[in-house]
Amino acid sequence: MTLLESLVALVVFGLAALGFLEAFHTASRSTLDAAVWVQAVGYAEAAMEETKLGTGAADRSLTDALPPGFALEIEVRPWLGTDAIERITVTVALPGGGAFVLHRLQQRSP
Repeated sequence: MTLLESLVALVVFGLAALGFLEAFHTASRSTLDAAVWVQAVGYAEAAMEETKLGTGAADRSLTDALPPGFALEIEVRPWLGTDAIERITVTVALPGGGAFVLHRLQQRSP
Protein backbone atom coordinates (compact mmCIF):
# COMPACT_ATOMS: atom_id res chain seq x y z
CA MET A 1 0.00 0.00 0.00
CA THR A 2 1.42 3.39 -0.96
CA LEU A 3 1.49 6.55 1.08
CA LEU A 4 -1.25 8.12 -1.07
CA GLU A 5 -3.57 5.14 -0.53
CA SER A 6 -2.94 5.33 3.21
CA LEU A 7 -3.80 9.03 3.30
CA VAL A 8 -7.00 8.47 1.32
CA ALA A 9 -7.99 5.66 3.70
CA LEU A 10 -7.37 7.95 6.71
CA VAL A 11 -9.51 10.69 5.16
CA VAL A 12 -12.35 8.23 4.48
CA PHE A 13 -12.20 6.84 8.02
CA GLY A 14 -12.03 10.36 9.43
CA LEU A 15 -15.17 11.41 7.53
CA ALA A 16 -16.99 8.29 8.70
CA ALA A 17 -15.97 8.98 12.30
CA LEU A 18 -17.14 12.58 11.95
CA GLY A 19 -20.55 11.34 10.80
CA PHE A 20 -20.84 9.06 13.82
CA LEU A 21 -19.84 11.85 16.21
CA GLU A 22 -22.50 14.14 14.70
CA ALA A 23 -25.11 11.41 15.14
CA PHE A 24 -24.13 10.96 18.80
CA HIS A 25 -24.27 14.73 19.38
CA THR A 26 -27.72 14.98 17.81
CA ALA A 27 -29.01 12.07 19.89
CA SER A 28 -27.65 13.66 23.06
CA ARG A 29 -29.25 17.03 22.29
CA SER A 30 -32.58 15.34 21.50
CA THR A 31 -32.47 13.48 24.81
CA LEU A 32 -31.89 16.71 26.72
CA ASP A 33 -34.74 18.45 24.86
CA ALA A 34 -37.05 15.54 25.65
CA ALA A 35 -36.15 15.79 29.34
CA VAL A 36 -37.13 19.48 29.37
CA TRP A 37 -40.47 18.67 27.71
CA VAL A 38 -41.12 15.90 30.25
CA GLN A 39 -40.50 18.40 33.06
CA ALA A 40 -42.91 20.89 31.45
CA VAL A 41 -45.62 18.24 31.14
CA GLY A 42 -45.15 17.31 34.80
CA TYR A 43 -45.45 20.93 35.93
CA ALA A 44 -48.56 21.45 33.78
CA GLU A 45 -50.25 18.32 35.12
CA ALA A 46 -49.45 19.26 38.73
CA ALA A 47 -50.88 22.75 38.21
CA MET A 48 -53.99 21.30 36.56
CA GLU A 49 -54.61 18.94 39.47
CA GLU A 50 -54.18 21.70 42.06
CA THR A 51 -56.52 23.94 40.08
CA LYS A 52 -59.12 21.16 39.81
CA LEU A 53 -58.98 20.71 43.57
CA GLY A 54 -59.74 24.40 43.94
CA THR A 55 -57.11 25.09 46.58
CA GLY A 56 -56.47 28.56 45.18
CA ALA A 57 -52.75 28.23 45.82
CA ALA A 58 -51.83 26.58 42.53
CA ASP A 59 -50.32 29.71 41.00
CA ARG A 60 -48.18 30.64 43.99
CA SER A 61 -46.96 27.25 45.19
CA LEU A 62 -46.08 25.84 41.78
CA THR A 63 -44.57 29.04 40.39
CA ASP A 64 -42.23 29.22 43.38
CA ALA A 65 -41.17 25.60 42.84
CA LEU A 66 -40.31 25.99 39.16
CA PRO A 67 -36.63 25.95 38.20
CA PRO A 68 -35.18 29.03 36.46
CA GLY A 69 -36.36 29.52 32.90
CA PHE A 70 -39.78 27.91 33.33
CA ALA A 71 -42.91 30.06 33.66
CA LEU A 72 -46.41 28.98 34.61
CA GLU A 73 -49.74 30.60 33.73
CA ILE A 74 -53.16 29.30 34.81
CA GLU A 75 -56.41 30.61 33.33
CA VAL A 76 -59.91 29.55 34.44
CA ARG A 77 -62.91 30.90 32.53
CA PRO A 78 -66.47 29.89 31.62
CA TRP A 79 -66.78 27.72 28.54
CA LEU A 80 -68.98 29.02 25.71
CA GLY A 81 -70.67 31.53 27.97
CA THR A 82 -72.14 28.96 30.37
CA ASP A 83 -71.66 29.08 34.10
CA ALA A 84 -71.98 25.31 34.53
CA ILE A 85 -68.73 24.38 32.76
CA GLU A 86 -65.34 26.01 33.05
CA ARG A 87 -62.28 25.74 30.85
CA ILE A 88 -58.92 25.46 32.61
CA THR A 89 -55.84 26.34 30.57
CA VAL A 90 -52.37 25.75 31.99
CA THR A 91 -49.40 27.09 30.02
CA VAL A 92 -45.80 26.23 30.89
CA ALA A 93 -43.16 28.26 29.04
CA LEU A 94 -39.89 26.44 28.47
CA PRO A 95 -36.42 27.90 29.05
CA GLY A 96 -35.27 27.68 25.42
CA GLY A 97 -38.50 29.02 23.99
CA GLY A 98 -41.71 27.20 23.23
CA ALA A 99 -44.56 26.34 25.53
CA PHE A 100 -46.65 23.37 26.61
CA VAL A 101 -50.38 24.12 26.87
CA LEU A 102 -52.84 21.85 28.68
CA HIS A 103 -56.64 22.35 28.43
CA ARG A 104 -59.41 20.76 30.48
CA LEU A 105 -63.17 21.19 30.75
CA GLN A 106 -64.79 20.54 34.09
CA GLN A 107 -68.08 21.14 35.79
CA ARG A 108 -67.95 24.23 37.94
CA SER A 109 -68.14 23.51 41.66
CA PRO A 110 -71.04 25.10 43.48
